[in-house]
Amino acid sequence: MDHAALTLAPLLDLLVNYERTRPDKRLWDLATMRLQLARLDLPAAPRPAVQVGGSKGKGTTCAFLAGLVQAGQGVAGVYTSPHTTTLLERIRCGDQQVDLATLDRLLRRVLAVPTGERALTFFEAMTLCAANWFAERRVDLAIYEVGLGGRHDATTALPVDAGIVTMIELEHTDVLGDTIGAIAAEKAPVIRAGGIGFTGTTGEALAVVRAHAEQVGAPLFVLGEQFGWRPMLWSDEGCRSTLWLPDGRELPVYLPGARAFEMPALALAVATLARLMPDLPLQLDPAPRPTLPCRFEILREADGEVLVLDGAHTEQSLALVAAELARRWPLRRCAVLFGSATGKRWREGLSALLPIADRFVVTEISGTASEDPAAIAAFAASLGVASEVATDVEHALAALRRGPGPRLVAGSFYLAGQVRELVTAAARLDRP
Repeated sequence: MDHAALTLAPLLDLLVNYERTRPDKRLWDLATMRLQLARLDLPAAPRPAVQVGGSKGKGTTCAFLAGLVQAGQGVAGVYTSPHTTTLLERIRCGDQQVDLATLDRLLRRVLAVPTGERALTFFEAMTLCAANWFAERRVDLAIYEVGLGGRHDATTALPVDAGIVTMIELEHTDVLGDTIGAIAAEKAPVIRAGGIGFTGTTGEALAVVRAHAEQVGAPLFVLGEQFGWRPMLWSDEGCRSTLWLPDGRELPVYLPGARAFEMPALALAVATLARLMPDLPLQLDPAPRPTLPCRFEILREADGEVLVLDGAHTEQSLALVAAELARRWPLRRCAVLFGSATGKRWREGLSALLPIADRFVVTEISGTASEDPAAIAAFAASLGVASEVATDVEHALAALRRGPGPRLVAGSFYLAGQVRELVTAAARLDRP
């Protein structure tokens, strides 16, 4: 259990938590956030600031932004979601996540003033706490990851100087729309009037993002057009390449332990910082490669096999996970532990793993509304892949370990986080 969440329960219970209830339509807007941000007793949100939206790569892009600022002797404040083990993970300054006493104080200050027609949501309150703490700490750069969509997301009420749209795919279709164009239209507003935009989108999504940037008068820099990679040289140790930037510079880059899907995020982060913080020294050879929990996190098992934890849950993001597994272990198929929160396109997501899957173990996700594991397992079996249902995450992990690896946990950040907590708790008990 999350000790921080249990301790803060009297405050958190005053908030509406849509992350847990997962409504099938939008029930929030920016009005409550704007009222809160206008309060005179709260510090002004710090500048410069970056907002990061998109369907995949948001957290990785945020982590590269923060790592590069820190490597240049600055301090970045980073607000991300969801968390894997404790809600304290969501708010960080430099290497330090917010401590329990500070978050308690920030929440009490946010909740001290009535919000009007509706109660604050959990995400709104955490967003305000992050901005307030970053202001107190006088960070050199504030970084906000979008929770859902962009147009109506709480982070969009905060002032920012740059907006990044990583990539777009079909997700949260019940809330954001059922086409790439509709979803792109919801995510594009992270690029603001008076700011600058960066994107790694392509095709229909890029056309929508480009039209939005033109509408608000924001310069837009597109990966592959105004900046991008020269040919990449891969080795077992990492990836080496050259990144060309809009200002004409060509920067040698070496990313140790690189995953292929990290390279667009690194390019977006470097291009953004080169424009937003031109005096920041950019350390790129080697580049700081942050280790993110449950984002292709590789753990070594007691029997010598590897356990890969990834919160990917959409078709395209799971296809990227499958491609990385195939690149690293080209002659081996994986045992997959899979679960899905309600409302996800789990059939498409599970299908993306078929090229690398030897068998599936399916379980329910605790702590949020979950799709029926029996239905998921039946679908996998109908595609010709062995599958079984486990009663809970602990039994599911045991079933996953009964066969050879590599072993993959995917389909939900909640599931990956729960497995991570089981593994790390066991490791702590095994220490002398």
